[in-house]
Amino acid sequence: MTSRENKKEDKPIQTVHIIACGVFRPVLEELKLVERFPGLYLTFLPSNLHNNPNELENYLKKESIASRKSNERIICLYGECFPAIDNVCRQYGISKIEGHHCYEIFLGREKFREIMDESAKTYFLENELIQNFDEYCVKPLELYDEEMKKLFFKNYERLVYVRQPSDPDLMPEVNKIADFLGLTIIVHDADYSNFEKALINLISSGYK
Repeated sequence: MTSRENKKEDKPIQTVHIIACGVFRPVLEELKLVERFPGLYLTFLPSNLHNNPNELENYLKKESIASRKSNERIICLYGECFPAIDNVCRQYGISKIEGHHCYEIFLGREKFREIMDESAKTYFLENELIQNFDEYCVKPLELYDEEMKKLFFKNYERLVYVRQPSDPDLMPEVNKIADFLGLTIIVHDADYSNFEKALINLISSGYK
C-alpha cells in the first residue's frame, strides 16, 4: 500500500520514497512521518518476502532505476534481509537504515545487544510474525514435522516478544507459539526513539 500527503511546509529537493517491510507499518503510522514531511510517501512490502530474498533484491533494483527517471530518492527500511542488501543499496544509490534485524531497530541497538548478550539462543517475535506464524514459519519450514522443528529450533532456548505500543493483546498467541516450540517467554517493549532519529536524519537530507 502506498500513501502520499502534501503540506505547505518545508519543500523536498526531491520526492522521498520509503520502501519498507510490512513489519514497520505500526511504527511508521505511530510516527506520522507522512504528515510531518511533505513529498514523502511509503510503500509497504509483504513481510513474508523474506522467504524470497531474490524477489526483494530485484524489486529494490527495479525501483531504484525507476526513481532516477522521476527524481525520487529511495530509503530502504529493511534489516540484512538478503546477503547483498548493503551492496545493492550502495550500488543503486539507495539510503538504508542501520540495523541487522528489525528487532534491533525496534528495540534500539543497546537493548538488542543486551538481550543477545544474555543469551544468543533467543528467538524474536513481533506482531506480524505472531499473527502469521503458521503461514510464515510452520508451513514453509514444515514445522508440523517434529524432526524439522527440532532441526530449526534446537539451538533456541527462549522467545522474546517485542511488544509495540499499537499491539493488541497477543499474549494468547505468544503462549501458543512458545508451547509449540518449547521455549520460555520474555516480553520487551519497543523503543522507537533511536529509530525515529535515524530515519528523520535520512529523510531530512533531501529537504531544504
